[in-house]
Amino acid sequence: MMSGDYYSSIETMPYRELEEIQLRKLKAIVRYAYENSPFYRRRWRDAGVTPDDVNSIDDFQRKIPTYTKDDLRREMSGDNVDYLMGAAQPISLYSLTSGTTGVNTLLALNYGFMDEIVEQLFMRQFWMAKLRPGMSAFQVLAGWHFLGLVTNMVFSRMGVRAVAPWGTSIHDYVGNFVDAMIDRRPEYFVGMPWMVDAMIEEGRRRGLEPREIFKGVRYLHLAGEPMTPGMVEKMRDETGVEDVFNAGGTADGIWGSSDCEYHRGIHVWMDVNFLEVVDPRTGEPLDYGERGRWISTLLIPGGPTVVRYVGDDLVKVEKEMCECGRTHYSVQMYDRLDNSFLKGGRYLTPYDVSLVIEEVCGHRLFTVLEPESSGDRLRLLIAKIGDGDPCTGASDEIDDAFRRRLGVGADVTWVSLRELPFSHRKLIRVYREMEGGDAA
Repeated sequence: MMSGDYYSSIETMPYRELEEIQLRKLKAIVRYAYENSPFYRRRWRDAGVTPDDVNSIDDFQRKIPTYTKDDLRREMSGDNVDYLMGAAQPISLYSLTSGTTGVNTLLALNYGFMDEIVEQLFMRQFWMAKLRPGMSAFQVLAGWHFLGLVTNMVFSRMGVRAVAPWGTSIHDYVGNFVDAMIDRRPEYFVGMPWMVDAMIEEGRRRGLEPREIFKGVRYLHLAGEPMTPGMVEKMRDETGVEDVFNAGGTADGIWGSSDCEYHRGIHVWMDVNFLEVVDPRTGEPLDYGERGRWISTLLIPGGPTVVRYVGDDLVKVEKEMCECGRTHYSVQMYDRLDNSFLKGGRYLTPYDVSLVIEEVCGHRLFTVLEPESSGDRLRLLIAKIGDGDPCTGASDEIDDAFRRRLGVGADVTWVSLRELPFSHRKLIRVYREMEGGDAA
């Protein structure tokens, strides 16, 4: 149901009613998983749990075991993924995750499930992020990735004119993307932040200003990394678009969405996902509003069955009504756990570091060096903007801001962009000697 600001009336449903829906769907998905997935049935029998033991949300959280990607990989092979996870037959297609942790996860999908997940999750997401019927939309997401697949389905279902340029989402095809943008002049752009930066860099190499490349584009819808307010503002100013929406989530846990026009976090639909947060060190449950590691349960049966999957990202989940009127989860994503580090007893991420730098200098590219061996200080490489960058004289002010906001000092070294460490042309935001990297 498309009406005004909301795709569905359920987006503004009171919490009590949403929680009643969640409990009903949790009980149903537990029974479905037990009856259809050897992976869950074996683990739950070992824990002494059956579907009849889950009669409340508290029962679900206390009794149903969690699992990680490594638990699943130990049992998964290329020819048993649909059987193992209880995907409904017939399997119509297979999709992949991005493989950020080193190995892609295979997702077994059928068209019935895809229709449900596109309608209940992704149509709401894109409608919230201002995509409308009749628009022309440019997208550079890889077709083999789950997000690229569902984005194309959204375009078709909503009646959007798709612009699909030649190539895939790697630097080799950036020139093709710039050519297609200038030729087709879309109103909507779906991609990743680094791809926008790469297109701007390619344009300047040709003598084109960013606003010339993105002329006619009203909205950017960007996924793949959390975007700070300073990063969003810089990208909006450079490209001249009306707004920039940050999408996030994970294909492994099959949850996610984008933020709304108020940019207070990613709105994740409570009738589609049940989210929990746990302490990254102890695994103990945390209250909403505390930073920790997410646990996802997908409430739509028939596709990859996800029940209490522990993810690899640090997040904060809020349950408060947004200014937009939506009542569902608001999720602030920070970074992958591997990109975090402990300082003063709390986990910090590049997102936190960027917020402090932005307070003094605006958005900058940077790298944190060996955070585990720098004591109560952070060692930072920050890319300067040209030789006369006035912010290079603000190192003491940056140090003061870090002490005030994060309780740690900062030792800053100003470098050119090419002196920051890159790996496969992707900036390494937390550099550890054992991981290495190359110059840009």
